[in-house]
Amino acid sequence: MSDRIHAIDHVMIHVPASQTAGATFERLGFAVTPKSGMPGLSNRLICFGDTPHENGICNYLELMALEDAQTAPPPMPRLLDGYGPASTVMAVDDAQAVTERLQQGGMAIGPVLDLRRDWALPDGTVITPAFSVAIPDLGQAPVYWNYCRHKTAHHYVRREFVTHPNTALAFDAVYAIVDDPDAAAAHYARTWQARVDGDRLVLPEGPSMHLMTAQTARATLPDGLVETGMPGLKGLRVRVDDLAKARAVIDNGGVSTIDMPDGFAVRAADAEGCALVFGEQNAADR
Repeated sequence: MSDRIHAIDHVMIHVPASQTAGATFERLGFAVTPKSGMPGLSNRLICFGDTPHENGICNYLELMALEDAQTAPPPMPRLLDGYGPASTVMAVDDAQAVTERLQQGGMAIGPVLDLRRDWALPDGTVITPAFSVAIPDLGQAPVYWNYCRHKTAHHYVRREFVTHPNTALAFDAVYAIVDDPDAAAAHYARTWQARVDGDRLVLPEGPSMHLMTAQTARATLPDGLVETGMPGLKGLRVRVDDLAKARAVIDNGGVSTIDMPDGFAVRAADAEGCALVFGEQNAADR
């Protein structure tokens, strides 16, 4: 157990309705878990199998809908304000130790919450994910993040969850627009203890985060791929086993794609506000 942050565990994407958002991602060739409810919230997940779940680290996308602002835990109603990627959720093995380290560094963070919930699957199986989560106050990071410790990470790598028609294996990079990339990198180097490698933030496991200004995004990304007007999380990269098959599945779903170096992309407007870049090679090896 330690006070380190080990990986970007998952990305929370705020969607208007979790059920219909799941249908959007199914058209993109992803297997999407059944809808699950929490106080004031509901979600569906896109889980990936290429992750060290035995170490408590998962790799998935969480399609999160705000159902009732009155019963949702604070500050979720304020965090879930605009649609699209809302937070990177970091993997830790001791949420209390991480909280104490960050509080000593001046961050305001609520108490660690130990949670569990029953999740009924279509075949009648009931699984019970259990985890600890901590939620920093808003406005303290260039792009919002929080963290969790999975106690039952094996639930997220069930075969039916991680077998995708588009051959997706993992998401291996997250893209964010920030006003000042150097200042943002300094924040994450301090709080995540991440290694800064050019415009990338690298953690011991899992995806990297790429920081860019709006000007850089407009100059380097295809027109219409992301909305560049406001800072924030904008998209992610999905590593697939078979790029041609992935594109064929998405084409068959009636979604247009954009050519990219070493792959292709789906516009944020066609993926619940989260641009998706698809490629075969791991982003860290490119």
